[in-house]
Amino acid sequence: MSTYRDILSAVSATFTDSETPFLDACLLLAHNLGLSRESLLTRLSESAPPLPASFYEAVRRRSEGESIAYILGKKEFFGREFIVDSRVLVPRPDTEILVESALECGDVIEQEHPGRLSVHDACTGSGAVAVSIASERPGWTVSASDISEAALEVARANAVKLLGKPLLLTVSNLLGAVRGTFGIITANPPYVPSCETDALLRQGWKEPRLALDGGLDGLVLIPELISQAFRLLEPGGFLLVETDSLQVPDVCAMFEKMGFVAIFVKRDLAGRDRVTGGRKPLA
Repeated sequence: MSTYRDILSAVSATFTDSETPFLDACLLLAHNLGLSRESLLTRLSESAPPLPASFYEAVRRRSEGESIAYILGKKEFFGREFIVDSRVLVPRPDTEILVESALECGDVIEQEHPGRLSVHDACTGSGAVAVSIASERPGWTVSASDISEAALEVARANAVKLLGKPLLLTVSNLLGAVRGTFGIITANPPYVPSCETDALLRQGWKEPRLALDGGLDGLVLIPELISQAFRLLEPGGFLLVETDSLQVPDVCAMFEKMGFVAIFVKRDLAGRDRVTGGRKPLA
């Protein structure tokens, strides 16, 4: 009889697009057996009983390129487990830098001007950034928007699950339909060039094009986003935008052209430029 290790080794060999095939196999099997990954790893040398059909269905989906997060219906982000599915982009660890930057900027504003701080997250998708900020700073007023009503359904579910209450969510193309003024605006907009988006989708990526495709150079949405944010920010407020590291110099130039000051860049976990930030002048 095959051991759990034998099964996992055979299954992981089919995950040719994965950098962590054995881990992927462990996560799928543990989920379908109702075990923690740690518990499964202690049983690797044991003989495995007949496995549920749901496990082999999950293996088929992963072999065809679907992400582990979509198959399991969840993804950990900033220490919390978020609901995810094909309506939204899967939250990446690098985007945690956007949350950390917002918390740092908000703390600066509160030190300078104590009072209730309003934060808005544009292109929110699953709501991972907005919900994480609201969880870490429950005294702040946090809202979010996205062009996709389907994505906002997922964000709403995550807010209720993790905050115990809904966030104010607005259907909006970037910030066009958002009302109010804010101390901080965050955004992880679509920034993958169209040709690269096409290639990813041909390779079997299941994430929505709307959340990926940033136009010819990946930057087609950024100037309008920066302009809208400048209008909605309070004097002294911060805009924080995630993009690819190669796009950061151009984004910094856009911030400067719009009139932002104290422009800075935050690096991701791999040491690559990831988040561009700037402050609206006080006067």
